[in-house]
Amino acid sequence: MNKHGEKNPHLWLDPLLAIRIVDLATAAISEIDPAHRTRYADNSTQLKMRLTKLHAELQTKLAPVRDIPYIVFHDAYQYFETAFGLHAVGSLTIDPERKPGARRILEIRQKIKQLNARCVFSEPQFEPRLVATVIEGSNAKTGILDPLGADLPNGPNSYFILLNRLAENLIEGLRQSP
Repeated sequence: MNKHGEKNPHLWLDPLLAIRIVDLATAAISEIDPAHRTRYADNSTQLKMRLTKLHAELQTKLAPVRDIPYIVFHDAYQYFETAFGLHAVGSLTIDPERKPGARRILEIRQKIKQLNARCVFSEPQFEPRLVATVIEGSNAKTGILDPLGADLPNGPNSYFILLNRLAENLIEGLRQSP
């Protein structure tokens, strides 16, 4: 749940929660197709090992930026942030379908300055001009995060690529300016 009492549907952004999803899916499909239960169990074990490894790799990769404050476009990253101990200090909007008003923009601008947020992350499908307006007059940079992997091809590695890209884009946005 987010701080406004609504459920956050982006639980796939935590590889350890993805392991739980794999367990549930494996149990469900094994019940539907018991003849292949062993194969599903073997595939599940392999995938859970990959997810555990991904989690450990991302922990290491994100450690250097763990304490750096940043702002996201909308409140979609809580599971990722919690899984890796990241320091998001706010979001421009709760609902990406509704643009923030002038009061909200002013609040975020003040938060950026007060907390020395290093980056404000947008998303590919949203208007970047809003982020440019929000960071105006601050030292914050802009970056892009894509929690949906809109441009990823389908395939067995898409999830792993998605989470690695999120990590890389966060690191890039939070890296100290030269």
